[in-house]
Amino acid sequence: MKRCWHTLILILVCAVTVCSAGCLKESRIAVTDMVVAPESVTAGQAVLNVSTSIENIFGFGADRARVLLQAFDTDTGLLVYESTRDVGVIGRGETVIVPCEMLLPRTGSYRIVAKVFEGRRQKAEGEITVSSLETLPTDSARTGVGVTGMDFIVREVTQGQAVIEADVYLTSLGAEPNPPLAVEVKAREADARLVADRQWTTVEEIQPGATVMRSVTLSIPDQYNYDVEVTLWRGDVIVERGLGHIFLAPGRTVDEGEDFVTKKIETGRFISSHPTATPPAAGPVRAATPGFEALIAITALVCLCVCRRWRYRG
Repeated sequence: MKRCWHTLILILVCAVTVCSAGCLKESRIAVTDMVVAPESVTAGQAVLNVSTSIENIFGFGADRARVLLQAFDTDTGLLVYESTRDVGVIGRGETVIVPCEMLLPRTGSYRIVAKVFEGRRQKAEGEITVSSLETLPTDSARTGVGVTGMDFIVREVTQGQAVIEADVYLTSLGAEPNPPLAVEVKAREADARLVADRQWTTVEEIQPGATVMRSVTLSIPDQYNYDVEVTLWRGDVIVERGLGHIFLAPGRTVDEGEDFVTKKIETGRFISSHPTATPPAAGPVRAATPGFEALIAITALVCLCVCRRWRYRG
């Protein structure tokens, strides 16, 4: 009888050991990260590169792994894109990054879901949401030029009309020189939003990291406030915008917080007759020769002594 009990216990221990060993061998997979970056962007579509990080936390894979990548419209919930990538066997403690390109409409928001399978079994899932794809600049609009500053100088005030020189600073922020661009400068009245004046200029190639200045002259009614809008065009595509302000009728609120007072600006007192200064060209700096003045003085003294000696002999 005791012998039967010992045999039964031994069988149970072996069964538990086998089951435990089988569980230890089964992989435990997790999606640890998802990174989305634009690959290429046109007027109507965006190609996104989705990199999914997958880690086998514990155990050993029983089959080859694959990733099913899906994109759902967040407004309608409809599936708009689906793709599968083969990963292979993921070793214990190993992390793999699976890149995948997906083509989506350049509008709206999408929920991107990554599902990891081993054989027919789903082992892990992760998701990320991308939104406002219409704000992505198109490939043709990427120039690397930014509007980094503006200055305004009053040149003339006549019969209620102010002539303002607007200096726009453009900096190349990219790794390569930019293509030629057209620069549009508009003065828009801050309240009525009417455009008081519009001028154009151009900018050629700017070396990476360099800054250039372009100037235009705006003629606008005096005693108004303006938003100065700078738009950079490459052909018929807008590549960059900038915003400045001119306050010819600034306002303030009195201490009681009840009345709004407009301060009158005498624009004519700000008229500048000086031309716009341009940065000096870099050139070699000549160092002064030490002792050069002393050498001239000694030479003059020697000449004087020689002349006096000739006069004495004569």
